[in-house]
Amino acid sequence: MLWLSPTSDDIHHHFNFGPADTAGEDRYVWRHGDDDYKPCFSSMQTWQQVRVQHPTVAWSKIVWFPHAITRFSFITWLALNDRLSTGARSRAWGCIQPCLLCREPDETRDQLFFACPYSFTVWINLVGYLLGPRVNPDWSLTITSLLSTRRKEIDTDLLKLAFQATIYNLWRERNSRRHHGHPQSAGQLVRVIDN
Repeated sequence: MLWLSPTSDDIHHHFNFGPADTAGEDRYVWRHGDDDYKPCFSSMQTWQQVRVQHPTVAWSKIVWFPHAITRFSFITWLALNDRLSTGARSRAWGCIQPCLLCREPDETRDQLFFACPYSFTVWINLVGYLLGPRVNPDWSLTITSLLSTRRKEIDTDLLKLAFQATIYNLWRERNSRRHHGHPQSAGQLVRVIDN
């Protein structure tokens, strides 16, 4: 059996008998919403249609704000979602991992930020003058304190930046100790964050 491929004229004839001349020309339209089609493409409208929307969480203002540093925000976002690979997460794989900063046998997010004596020393040295006696090693109380609206805007922004920088640098210090074994004292880490 011999098979002959169609020529371009055959293909053109096959697809060129479209709608009647009275129907007008075909045109592309882009969906902008329910029963809303426009001739222009909008990436924002497309994103709004394909994404899953969730209610805004209260702590989002601690992570995403105009003066935030992106790499700090990302690690803070992971910490607030409890997605950092702490000892509590590795325990699910059968690996027991103590806190590398203070040797507490159970490393969790709440313990690492700021129940650990090392991390609390760093935290209190950075924000003690802004928070005063309200500095607390409890994670949820710290988050609640950062969400308070009773401060000046500049103090709030400084606290959020200090919080993010502390989370980021404590996480780096913890990972550095895990992989390289070059520990910094709490005072050295405060100087790094302060700079």
